[in-house]
Amino acid sequence: MGGVDVVKSLYDAYAKRDIKGALDHCADDVVFRWVAEPGAPYIRAGSGKEEFLARLMSLDNDFEYRSFRPVDFIHSGDRIAAQVEIHLTRRTNGQELVMRTADFWTVRDGKVVEMVEYYDTALAASVL
Repeated sequence: MGGVDVVKSLYDAYAKRDIKGALDHCADDVVFRWVAEPGAPYIRAGSGKEEFLARLMSLDNDFEYRSFRPVDFIHSGDRIAAQVEIHLTRRTNGQELVMRTADFWTVRDGKVVEMVEYYDTALAASVL
């Protein structure tokens, strides 16, 4: 399976809210960074599948994912860039938002070893 296929499979599982299944496509020592302005929620970098799972589950606890759809991929071998459109509802206040993220993936030996995501922190903060 090529790098872009690994990422697409991960996204497919994540869109179905199979978060553990999505992380099956990651190396045990995966490194992830959500890049945003200082103080923005969820921005800390981390490493390892367990920490990644905990971070994704905290998002899932805070937001209902109404739709999660990759809209564009650019790839060169095991380096993949993706734009993703996400429709969310904040669980505590019912506020809805549509956000696009820019995700950058590195895949080695059929597993994700690094993920960097950029998102609109002002938009996210508007519902927090």
